[in-house]
Amino acid sequence: MALTLLDINLRKLLKKMEEKTGEKLPRKIISISLTENTLHIRFTYPKNRETDVQPLPLKTPTLLFRDQETGEITALEIIDVEETLKELTNTEN
Repeated sequence: MALTLLDINLRKLLKKMEEKTGEKLPRKIISISLTENTLHIRFTYPKNRETDVQPLPLKTPTLLFRDQETGEITALEIIDVEETLKELTNTEN
């Protein structure tokens, strides 16, 4: 059975991601999409553009996007959300 947005506890996902990476993530979400096991969470739109794309220290590819002007976190993209959820729930920190 394929994972759907209804299966993902976003509050828990963001909290676990913060614990694992040390990044403080925004709680206001303006859009979410899940396509072919890639989860994209948009927190805000950049004032100009997003240029600072930072990989997070996880086994599965996870990218943090920042506004070029402000440095504010604008989006989070998790390439294999099922594997990331397993990784975050199996980690005892």
